Amino acid sequence: MDNPIHVGDRQLCLSSFVFSDRRNVCLYFCFGQASSFQTMKKKTLLFLLSVLFSYLPAYSQMLFSENMTMDIDSAKTIQGSLQPVLDFKTEKENVLTLKNTANLNLLIRHKRVVNLINKLEFSTYGKKVTVSGGYVHVEYRYLLSRAFEIYPYAESQWAESRGMEYKISTGLQSRYRLVNKEKFLMFAAVGMFYEFEKWDDPTPNAAQPHAYSRSVKSHLSVSCKHHLGDHWELTTTAIHQAKPDGYFKAARFGGAIDLKYNITPKIGINGAYRLIYDTAPIVPIRKTYTTVEAGLNIAF
Repeated sequence: MDNPIHVGDRQLCLSSFVFSDRRNVCLYFCFGQASSFQTMKKKTLLFLLSVLFSYLPAYSQMLFSENMTMDIDSAKTIQGSLQPVLDFKTEKENVLTLKNTANLNLLIRHKRVVNLINKLEFSTYGKKVTVSGGYVHVEYRYLLSRAFEIYPYAESQWAESRGMEYKISTGLQSRYRLVNKEKFLMFAAVGMFYEFEKWDDPTPNAAQPHAYSRSVKSHLSVSCKHHLGDHWELTTTAIHQAKPDGYFKAARFGGAIDLKYNITPKIGINGAYRLIYDTAPIVPIRKTYTTVEAGLNIAF
């Protein structure tokens, strides 16, 4: 994968990840000088990986990780971004909603990248705290050439507001750069994955309170990234997922649009739209699921 190379100061690094199950919230911050990073980087990586895989029972059925893939800065071993969103309303009780997406890249010997993505959403209604959704995603990217990479990945998701208690999936994908221009990039990704889902069944007097799905599926996606002038970035992704025996009959389709305005090289404003259409959900819910978000994007 041919990523832009930048040379910059690495004197200070901040990484922040939020991990959660239904009872616990853990905030991890790491500060350090570049000259003493080597030991801390290893400890940080081991800590993050251990936390990630200790949770696996975490948002909607489809993660648009292609829209969150960062350009790799070969001058930095650690780089990432935070996207905090805060909403406060006065109803019968004060309602505070906090969303945060954290994205971390760890570059290993210029040919390997560990990518960690985490999102947490929770709200307070008066003194009551509720967790409504989130996910944890980890992938290990092998840069095989300037235009081609493969990456095994694992992820966990939950979406309580939609009725999905949790989803676990793991698989192997490949990504190829189709177009590489100064202002325009296009990628195609192909892969296979296994997923397990647990849903609450909303059917009255259902024989079983939960429905389960275990399946192997294919993944096909196309992503485009446009640099519009000096400050704007537009990223779009289209995804198709299906079982081998139901490629169109029982498929899942997704689309994502991210529009970012860079105020400075490190701070921007990001708007995101997500659409998922599941042709055959395992419980009687809406087939279409959409989200719209806007907030700050802080890079480091």
